[in-house]
Formats: sequence, structure tokens, C-alpha cells
Amino acid sequence: MREKKIFLVITFSETSDAIAAEKLFESRHIPGRIIPIPSQLSAGCGLSWKTETEQEKEVKTALVEAGIHWEDMERVCLWV
Repeated sequence: MREKKIFLVITFSETSDAIAAEKLFESRHIPGRIIPIPSQLSAGCGLSWKTETEQEKEVKTALVEAGIHWEDMERVCLWV
């Protein structure tokens, strides 16, 4: 049976920012993956990054240090 769990979802207004963030997180071994934006959220490019909520501080630090712009960072309940 599927369960719901709360994840941290980062949205981007530009596809290039989403792809740059994916490469950045992979290089820093930050777990997560690119997903279509969940229906609860909206953003310009349609892509988002889903990760564990415990990663929020590390994700924000990495994005700021790399100069990658994000649109929003929300905790969202998603199917596992």
C-alpha cells in the first residue's frame, strides 16, 4: 500500500536553473531528484527538485554559494 510522506520541494522559474541545481546537488551528493512540479505548487518551468526535509539547510547553502536562483522551497505531502 502506498503511503504519503512530507518532502522538501524546490521550484524554479527557469529550466536552466533546475538543471544546474540537479548537477550541483549530484556533485555534492545531496539526495533527491528532478520531478514535475506537484499539483499543490506552481512555477515557471514545470520542474522541481524533491529531497528529504532534513536537507533544507544544505540545499539552501549550496544554491546560494553556486548563485542558482530558485522560485520557492516548500514542504509538500507526496506519495512514496
